[in-house]
Amino acid sequence: MVKEELYIGGYVVELLGSLNPNLTFNIADVSKPDSRNADHSKTIELPASKLINQIFEHIFELSSDLQTFNPNLKTDVIYLVDGEIQIDGYLQLKSIKDIKGQISYNCIIIGRVGNFIADMQNAKLSDLDLSSLNHVWNKANQAATWNLPLTTDYVYPMINYDVNYGTLNSGTENWPVSTLFPAVKAKKYLDLIFASIGYTYTSTFLDNSFFNTLIIPFSQADFKLSETEVLTRLFEVNDPEILSTGNDDVNVTNTAGVYNDNYAALQSEFINFNIEVNDPSNLYNNTIGIYEVAASKSGFYNIETMLQLQGEFTAPSDAATLNWNCQSAICGYIKINKYDANGNFISTLDSINYGVTSGNQNAGAGGTVITEANPTSNTLQYFYHIEFINYIASKQLMAAAPNTYLNQNATRNKFYVNANNIYLNAGEKIKIELDYGLFLFYRAYSPTQDPANKVFGQWVKAGDSWSSTGTAYKLNILSGYLTNTVVNSGLVEGNPIDMSSMTPRNIKQKDFIMSLVKMFNLYIQPDTQNNKNLIIEPRDDFYSNVVTDWSSKLDKFQDIESKPMGALNFKEYLYTYKQDKDYYNELYFDTWGEVYGQDDFTLANQFLKNKHKTEIIFSPTPSVGQDWYDRVLPTIIKYDDTNGVQRTESNIRILQWGGMLSTDQSWNHTNDAGTATSYSTYPYAGMYDDPYTPTEILEFGLTNEIYYSNGFNRVITFTNNGLFNKYYSKFIQEITDTNSKIVTGYFYLSPSDIKNLSFSSQYYFEGQYFRLSKIENYNPINPITKCEFLKIKLSNVFQAGGTIGNGGVDLLIANDKVPTFSNGNQTLKHNNSLGNLSQNVVGSNNYISRSARGIKIIGDSNTVNANARNVEINGSNNIINAGASNVKLINSDNQNVISSNITYINNEITAGAGSTVTVTNADIVASLNVQNYFCKTDGEDNITITFSTTESITIGKIWLFKKLGSENRVIIDAESIGTTIDGSESHTLTANNKYVSIQWNGTEFLIISNN
Repeated sequence: MVKEELYIGGYVVELLGSLNPNLTFNIADVSKPDSRNADHSKTIELPASKLINQIFEHIFELSSDLQTFNPNLKTDVIYLVDGEIQIDGYLQLKSIKDIKGQISYNCIIIGRVGNFIADMQNAKLSDLDLSSLNHVWNKANQAATWNLPLTTDYVYPMINYDVNYGTLNSGTENWPVSTLFPAVKAKKYLDLIFASIGYTYTSTFLDNSFFNTLIIPFSQADFKLSETEVLTRLFEVNDPEILSTGNDDVNVTNTAGVYNDNYAALQSEFINFNIEVNDPSNLYNNTIGIYEVAASKSGFYNIETMLQLQGEFTAPSDAATLNWNCQSAICGYIKINKYDANGNFISTLDSINYGVTSGNQNAGAGGTVITEANPTSNTLQYFYHIEFINYIASKQLMAAAPNTYLNQNATRNKFYVNANNIYLNAGEKIKIELDYGLFLFYRAYSPTQDPANKVFGQWVKAGDSWSSTGTAYKLNILSGYLTNTVVNSGLVEGNPIDMSSMTPRNIKQKDFIMSLVKMFNLYIQPDTQNNKNLIIEPRDDFYSNVVTDWSSKLDKFQDIESKPMGALNFKEYLYTYKQDKDYYNELYFDTWGEVYGQDDFTLANQFLKNKHKTEIIFSPTPSVGQDWYDRVLPTIIKYDDTNGVQRTESNIRILQWGGMLSTDQSWNHTNDAGTATSYSTYPYAGMYDDPYTPTEILEFGLTNEIYYSNGFNRVITFTNNGLFNKYYSKFIQEITDTNSKIVTGYFYLSPSDIKNLSFSSQYYFEGQYFRLSKIENYNPINPITKCEFLKIKLSNVFQAGGTIGNGGVDLLIANDKVPTFSNGNQTLKHNNSLGNLSQNVVGSNNYISRSARGIKIIGDSNTVNANARNVEINGSNNIINAGASNVKLINSDNQNVISSNITYINNEITAGAGSTVTVTNADIVASLNVQNYFCKTDGEDNITITFSTTESITIGKIWLFKKLGSENRVIIDAESIGTTIDGSESHTLTANNKYVSIQWNGTEFLIISNN
């Protein structure tokens, strides 16, 4: 009789009878080689006991809602027979049975491999703590990662994420810090996942040099700040006061003030805010009233401040007779000022004008008026600042009727200043400045009512001069605040990178692990010496030469069944990446009807029809070459008819880091300070470990084409060492060979056999060698157990081959077709012929030479010829000749540009050679390509200008003619083509520096300006 023991959550559970667990152990389903099923039991029934009820917290009591046991969470379990562990995993409660008060629990046990996957639950890659990789985004840190083998867990590969992937400088391409993004080692993610759920692994493969080159590149559309990083940049302070005095008011007596329209006499004070409502990073210094951008916090910000102001006005001792409705007012500005790290003023980011008035009448002899602290909407004591300042600046009368105020609101004395989307560099400072002065405000109905010598309240006018007769005033600050918000438009150079925030989004950890399993056909089994350690190797390395003889265990009284490979369920085995929607993945799929890098194997079987698909979560990343350099770059872009080439968020990718590869065309690594480091090598990554001489490829199979060629005197030597050939082909051969068989039989298995079970061994019986794939429904009470094997058909281990490719369509490596060459971007949309990704086109039938760079076109049927540079066209049917650079055509059609530095607007040359022509002592025919004629008339004769009788003048064409010199005349003759200028046959310029601009309307010339 066997002895069974069950430990649940570390407690020994009393068993009233055998569990009859019917355990199943798997390594892989032979017909589904990508499946990895967990060891498990069938449903077992646990009768209630005091201990079990406590473990399950009396969950069977339907009347109670107070249980805290969560059946959705795992409970550790170990099942032993005769002291030998049979299965070590976790218990899952499926149901509770109550038969006349007899309670039992129906459960299943799932083994450690399944436990390992289940432990991840729905956790995502972004949940992992990558804070140990955080660093500052700068040139030095990027370059420090360019090592092979990698000395860091992240690297900065050269990947083309958009059309602006480099800028030209004297023919050398610049790659600023902002164009390079970090990629994290796949192994780093793997190790963090294992550590987060308390597991380890033993694997020669996962520790080898190849796997340590695999990286997960940045795949978001932009590089946003994390929530944590945003919070460290925020602050809010309130309780304002005058910095120089520590008081919350400005207390100044103006005894001889002079009225000044332009505010030149304003006095200034800085504001300090005493109370820090929120300032986790100590950004605001409430001793000196300064907000300083912390180190590594450069970026775009919104700054907002508010001051609530109140005026106190004391009239002079001598009362004045009020002839008009007049008031005294304190007016000025509230400013948000920016200073550099040394405290030097840079600029006022934003300001607001304000005005606080004393009411509608003089305070009287020695009287005091205090404006309301919280005015209502109909108060007359606070003027809306724009209204008031417009009055002060221009001395204009109010447009409204007397005692009526525009733009009334309930908080007129609260003045808000906002500086939005402002770039602030680390170390720069913000201070709030308050400028103020005392002014007279008066209301009258026309300027003629302003007598020369009158007294108005505190002010006396003598002639055109106003002065105060002596008055005191105060400007009280009742409340206010200063705060900032972060404009999360992306990181800038010098910012710290929260590496967790750049992790691919919405990727489950278990999907990441299982995709690596599928890519490399990894087999996993628990370590018999450590139930939290997993043995992981590719299938062909997983199997050993250790032989376990089960001949004596075979139950020969039961049938041995063998199925030939024809009994498999699938005719075709497809191995593929996940299709993505970026330009090159869509281009490849549209061209070939398959996913980039996929491979498939089809059986020569007339009875099978089904297809088995093994798909991983990663998407492929085609690499692209260009005409002007030999660098080959992974390219992740999108293209649409409206915006042309753009950045795009992509699905998760996986690449190989290849180290610094040589390039004959040097490039510059630059920073914002203008420092450039020139390189003759570049940080390469791709689906090949080397684009020209690969030895490892991450594609399942070779693609039909690649998007670069063997130019620059380069030779491409292809290899067929892809994922399918290297990790699956031997297995597929074994299970599909005509002599291969799936064999099932019944074997007597002891608890010790189960304890020491290894799927990596070869099993021997009936004079043959087999690979064990499944043990089904093992029960120690009835140990005769059904086992499934694959009869070993010795097949050759895959040997990689290689060959030089020249673009031929029929070249093979063994049975693998070698890719042809394509630049991939000759035709994007609407028959546009493009040559490289520095060409951005919206329109149709445009042709751009591959050697032209920095081209932007909105329009149709334009031609840009070889070596043109920096050309912008908004128009159609234009031709840019070879070598022309810095050309702009705005709303211009049918132009043939042969020179550089030319600008056309509305078909007129406005800049560049030919736009302005100087005429000296000669009659001319006005050219359509010239806009301005400067005519020097200091010779002996007049200058006569006529128009061509053979060229059709474009409607809207404008000429400007200017006479330089006091001698002779300039005659513009319209009669030469049978028309008029403003009704006259000609127009004459007689005086020096006189000019006329005329425009053709289709039938005659019209003068649009002259002098």
